[in-house]
Amino acid sequence: MGQQNRQIPKLVVRLLRAVEVVLLQRLSNKVHKMYFSDDLKMFGGEIPPSILAAIQNIKAYFNMADVRVLSYDENSVVLPVIFKVSIPPKGVVGGIDISGEEPVLIKFLLEYYPNVMPSILSDRKNFPKRELPHLYSTASNAPAKLCLVRNSPNEWFANKTIKDFLLVGEQWFFKAVTGTLVDDGDEFDPIRLESYGGFNIYKYQTLEEVVRLDQRYVNELPMAICLGCVYKSDLAIDDSLTYKTISAIPFIGLPSALSVTKEYYSKGGVRGIAHPNFSLLLWSPIETADGSYDTQLPENWGQFKEMLSLAGVDVKKALKIYLDSKLDFRTHLPIIYAVHRPKKMVGYGGNYEFFNFSISLSELKGGILPDHAKVASLSHIEPFSKELAGKLTNECRDAKTIFIGAGSLGSKIIIHDARCGKLTIGAVDGDKILQHNIVRHALYQNRVGQNKADAIIAEISDFYHLDTTKNFKAYPHDLILVDKEELEKYNWLVDTTASFDVLNYLTLLSAPNDLKISRCELADEGTLGLLYIEGESRNPRIDDLVNLAYFKATANYDLQQWRLGDAKREITNVDVGLGCSSTTTVVSDDVISFHASVFSKLLANEANKAEIRKKGFLYISKFDTEEIPVLRSADYDVDAFEIYECNAGSGWQIRMVSGVTKALLKQCAKKGKRETGGVLVGVANYKTRIIHVFDFITETQDSKGTPSTFLRGIKGLPEAIDDIKLVTGGIIGYIGEWHTHPMDLEHLSGTDKDTVEKLVAINNNIPIPTLALIVTTTKLLPFVFE
Repeated sequence: MGQQNRQIPKLVVRLLRAVEVVLLQRLSNKVHKMYFSDDLKMFGGEIPPSILAAIQNIKAYFNMADVRVLSYDENSVVLPVIFKVSIPPKGVVGGIDISGEEPVLIKFLLEYYPNVMPSILSDRKNFPKRELPHLYSTASNAPAKLCLVRNSPNEWFANKTIKDFLLVGEQWFFKAVTGTLVDDGDEFDPIRLESYGGFNIYKYQTLEEVVRLDQRYVNELPMAICLGCVYKSDLAIDDSLTYKTISAIPFIGLPSALSVTKEYYSKGGVRGIAHPNFSLLLWSPIETADGSYDTQLPENWGQFKEMLSLAGVDVKKALKIYLDSKLDFRTHLPIIYAVHRPKKMVGYGGNYEFFNFSISLSELKGGILPDHAKVASLSHIEPFSKELAGKLTNECRDAKTIFIGAGSLGSKIIIHDARCGKLTIGAVDGDKILQHNIVRHALYQNRVGQNKADAIIAEISDFYHLDTTKNFKAYPHDLILVDKEELEKYNWLVDTTASFDVLNYLTLLSAPNDLKISRCELADEGTLGLLYIEGESRNPRIDDLVNLAYFKATANYDLQQWRLGDAKREITNVDVGLGCSSTTTVVSDDVISFHASVFSKLLANEANKAEIRKKGFLYISKFDTEEIPVLRSADYDVDAFEIYECNAGSGWQIRMVSGVTKALLKQCAKKGKRETGGVLVGVANYKTRIIHVFDFITETQDSKGTPSTFLRGIKGLPEAIDDIKLVTGGIIGYIGEWHTHPMDLEHLSGTDKDTVEKLVAINNNIPIPTLALIVTTTKLLPFVFE
C-alpha cells in the first residue's frame, strides 16, 4: 500500500511533463520556425496584373496593410495569411490540434491564374493531416492542401471572386473544428487524390466482398490475385496506367487463366484493345478499423513496403508469389490495398477504402525490386453500369427492345438506349458495315467489314463489360429469318430500316400480344423525321400509320412539301466500289443524329408510361438546315381503324380511318330513300392485300339518284382527285366507289354488277383493285374485284 502511494507523485510528474512537451511543441511553431513559409524566399519576378488584383482583395479580406509574396516553386507564388477560426465553447471536436489562428499559404500559378483556381495550403509543418478529411494526398514533406469543393475547382471558381474563395477556406476550418467536414457523420470520407498516374476500373462491391469475406489466394497471406486488363493502343509501348480489374481468381483457377494469357501474348496480342493483366489485392490481417487520414501516399517501393508493414502486410512476400506464378507479363504491377474504416464509405455499401497503385517492375532483378522503384497512385473508377447510367442520365430504360435495322439511324438509337442503361437489346441486320457507312453510322473504322448487328451488339456489350445481367443479342440476318419465338423475349420492336419489304412483313406478322411495334424513318432528304407507334391490339397498325402520314400531306405543310418533292426527286446512287453502287439518301451525320435523339427520347417516354398508349401515334419532326436551322414538330393521336373484310371472298381487307363509317352512314340518312354515292380516297397494297380508305367524296352536281339506282357524275371529280394525288406525291388517290342502299339491300344489284365489270377492266390498267362499297342504313358492305 505504501509502495503504491509513493508511485502516485511519479505518475503526476510524468503527466505534467507530457503536457509540457505538447505546450512547448505548439510554442515551437513560432520559436523554432515550424512554418513552411520560413523556408521560402521573397519572389523577385514580375507578378501578373491578375494576381496583383487578387493580392489587393486578399489584403482587404484579412485587413492587412501588406502581404509577403513568396516563391513556392518556379511556377507559383504563395501569400502567407492567417485565418481566424471560431473555436466551439467546448473545444475542437475530437481534440484535433487546430487553434483560433491558423496560418495558411494562398498559392497562385503564375501563368494560369485566374483560369486555374488558387489553392490553400496549411503553413504549419505539424498540421494534423492524419486526423482530418477533405485534404488532398501530398508528399510527406509537403504542406497539407485543403479540398474546398467537390467538383472541378476551376469550374467552380470561373464565376466566383477571391472573397468567395477565401470564405470557403474559412468555412473549411470552421467545419474542421466542429467535426462537420463530412456531410454525413455516419459515413467515412475517402482521401482525395489531386494528381494521379492513371486509373483502375473495378466494381467496388466485387472487391469489397473478397476482402470482407477474407477470400485469400493462399492461407498465410491476406491477398488475392485478380484478373483484369490494361488498356493500350500498342503493346510495344508500356506507358499506359489504365487498368480494369474484373475479379479475384481462386487458387485452382489460376492455371487456366494463366494458360489463356500466355497464348494471347505468344501471338503478339491485338492492337487497339484491352490486354489481359494480373493484379494484387491486399488487405490488413488486423481487424481493428483505421480512422486516420494518411494523405502521404508512397512514391517509391521503399515507402510502399513501409506503409503496408505498419498494417501487418508482407508485400515482399506477395510480390514473390506474383513472380513465382509467372504473372509478370508487363512492366507495371497494379496493386489495390484495402483499408478497413470505422464507418461505411461515402457513396458505397462497404467499410473498406481502396488505395490503388501501379508499381514499376522495370528495375526488377533476380526477384528483387529496389526501394527507389517508382510507385504511382491511381484513381478508382466504377465501371459503366445500369446504375451509373441511370444516375448520369436521370432515366430508367427497362423496356426490352429489338431493333430491325442497325444502320445509320438504328445504330444511333441503339447507342442512346445502351448509354441510358437499357440491358435488353436485340439488333437485326443482314448487311455489313462498308467504308461509306462511316459517314453516318454510330460505329467507326475498326468495325468496317463486320456485320452491322454483330458490330453494334459487340460495341454496347463492351459498355457493360463487368455486368453479368446484360442481355444483348445480334441477329446477323434479315428479319424473315428471325424465329418468331425470339420476338417473345421483347416487349418493343422498333423498325429503323425505311424498307417497304420490312413494312409489308410487319403488317402481316402474327406478333406476340404484348409486343409494341413502332417504326421510325427519315424523309425529304433527311430534313423530315417520322415516328409511328401502333395502338392497342395493333390497331392502328404500322401500315395504317405510314399511309396516314401520306394522306396527312393534304393538311400538313411539311408533309406536303415532302410529297411534292418526292414525286420529282431522282434516286441517288453512290458509287462505293468498282461495279458497285448504293441507293441512299444524301444527308449529313448531324441531321440523322438530331432525329435519332428525338426518336430515342419519344420511344423511351412511351415505354416508361404507367399505362401503354391505347391509340396509335404519329410524330413528325422537321429540321430545316438552310442558313439558320429551324426546328418544328407535330404529333397526332390516331384512333383505331375501322376494319372490314371483302364480302366477295377476294381476301382483301379494307381499313378505314376512324370516322369514315359514321360519316358514310350519315350520308345515307341525309338523303333519305334516294340513293347517293361518290368515290373513296385511299391506297391499295397488292402484297398485303390491304386497301386503306382515308376519305370520300360525295356526289357531284351532275350525279343522279333514285330509290333504286345511283349514277355518279364526273363534274369536278378528276380535278379533286388530281389535287389529292399531287400533294401526296401520287400515293393517295381514287381507290373505289361508294353508294347507298337506303332500302338495306345487302348485296350488289344487277346494275351494280354491270358497273363493277366495266370498272374492273379500267382499273386493271392502272392497276388497282376495284372496290365497290355498299352503305345501308346500318352497315358498310365492301366488295373487291380484280
